Amino acid sequence: MLISSLLNQVLVTGGIFWVISLLSQPTISGLAALFFWQYVSIPLSKISADIWEESTSGAFEQMYLHANHPVFVLIVRLTNYLAQQTVFAVPSFFLMAFLFGFTFDDLAQYNWGGLLLTLIVTLIGFVGLGLAVGGVLLIYRNAIGYTSALEYLLLFMGGTVIPLSQLPSFLQPVAVWLPLSLGVETLRRFETGTGWENTFWLLVVQSAVMLLVGFVLFNVCLSRALQRGFAMSR
Repeated sequence: MLISSLLNQVLVTGGIFWVISLLSQPTISGLAALFFWQYVSIPLSKISADIWEESTSGAFEQMYLHANHPVFVLIVRLTNYLAQQTVFAVPSFFLMAFLFGFTFDDLAQYNWGGLLLTLIVTLIGFVGLGLAVGGVLLIYRNAIGYTSALEYLLLFMGGTVIPLSQLPSFLQPVAVWLPLSLGVETLRRFETGTGWENTFWLLVVQSAVMLLVGFVLFNVCLSRALQRGFAMSR
């Protein structure tokens, strides 16, 4: 299942980037943004899936009775998922970069340190988002169907496929504050070398707020689910 999921991600990424390359000049930041989306989607999808499966089967109560806080257990699992993603995604990214015509010089000139730092900060925010959605699922299990919709909303409105400046004018004020938008915009500014500091520090604030809100909401929902009983959740 893991190999199938990773292959599906590569096919989706390659297909979308191929379409982008037909419409405009392909860039390293554009390709990196698609892999960026794959990474930050993991906290949202995996935390939600794990919580939904375990709260439905009754295993979540056993995890809650463990000495460690459920958030700690979820983050340890998440670290494993991200490590698996890295093993597959890094060689896939460079292979795809060469297939689309980028050279060693092109890759050497990119700000990889900045990309890694931006990815870490964005992931911190998405851990908060994943905890928030997971907390909601403890009470409303049927909400699991909206998780994938949220992932693809971020793909198309978060600047991953289309730069924020090219979105319709009425969407830009909303899209710029969506999770992922500031991270992807920072990646694009790394390539041009202009103004990335502004979006990066906004991203730091956004991720810190998302993590705090997600942690608080998860604990509130967990407390409520324990009081009413997981079997009563819908």
